[in-house]
Amino acid sequence: MLSPSLVGGIVLREYDLPGAIVFAAVYGLLVPALVYRYVDGRSRVTIVIQTLCYALERVVLFSLRAAIAAGRIKEAPGLSEYQQATFALGYLHLANVATKLTRCILVNSTKGPEDAPQSSCEQPPLIWSSSGSLWKAPAAAPDLPAVDDPQSRHWFRRWSECMTILYLAALFTAIFATALLFTSNASSTNRWIQCLQYFSAATGLVLVLSITIMLGWARRNVQRIDQRATRFVLIATVLLMLPPIYRLIVMRTTTADISDRNAESQNVLADKVTFYIVHILPEWLVVAMTCVFNVRQLCQTGIKGDTRRHDETPTERAKRERREQERSTKKAKASFEMKTAS
Repeated sequence: MLSPSLVGGIVLREYDLPGAIVFAAVYGLLVPALVYRYVDGRSRVTIVIQTLCYALERVVLFSLRAAIAAGRIKEAPGLSEYQQATFALGYLHLANVATKLTRCILVNSTKGPEDAPQSSCEQPPLIWSSSGSLWKAPAAAPDLPAVDDPQSRHWFRRWSECMTILYLAALFTAIFATALLFTSNASSTNRWIQCLQYFSAATGLVLVLSITIMLGWARRNVQRIDQRATRFVLIATVLLMLPPIYRLIVMRTTTADISDRNAESQNVLADKVTFYIVHILPEWLVVAMTCVFNVRQLCQTGIKGDTRRHDETPTERAKRERREQERSTKKAKASFEMKTAS
């Protein structure tokens, strides 16, 4: 009875031990930088928490994979399911981060003078030099006035919600397919697993392509779009195209035994090298980009990003400004009391 091959194959000492150790180490190196990004008020943003959790999970994943390869623990079906699930969900998580950044970039380009973010080209901490090509604003870009465009802002937010639906569809089908992996050897179940895997990977690819196309369109057609921010997210989305394309190619293979040392089971050297380079490396590069660059400053996200479904009404704006004023007054009062007490 043929069953779907595991993406990345089973864990083998001679092939997986070096790759697992390397990626556990390089993800571990990103954790302190991401913690710094969150602790530093200049770069603190909720997206950093998402990538930090992702990096920590990857350290655990590849540490377990290295332990299995070294013979310290056995690759039980539960561990195999966990690995297959996290491989299927990893790039989707990062694509969701890219969606949130794209939403901020698009919405910021439609804000009027009162709400437009104050962009800055100063060099944030742990970032490439401002003379780098990513940071150079287009030479011919005019200094356009900020004009409020609520209609475009509305449709950019609706587009972002459509991307979230694609993300959730890919996410849940990947989880369901993984849950069925070792439940039965029936051919009908195996066909269902493959269909769900293909649907998840294809939907994930459509999600990443949609973000890429939207950013490419915005660079040419949205006058006040931040060109540096769009380049940053475009680089990330191009990298994120590789894992779903790889998955769509390799998921067609089936095998009578997932532990066979053959290409059908994806347990030969060429398959392992391709897996680590095409599937795992692009994801690490995207996470590394959020460490190297101050995403909050580059994409003008604020601390939470754009989470509103609609624009503030005058009443809502007045309430928010009043709360901010009250917090500012309390903070100033507490600071004054501390000074007088000392």
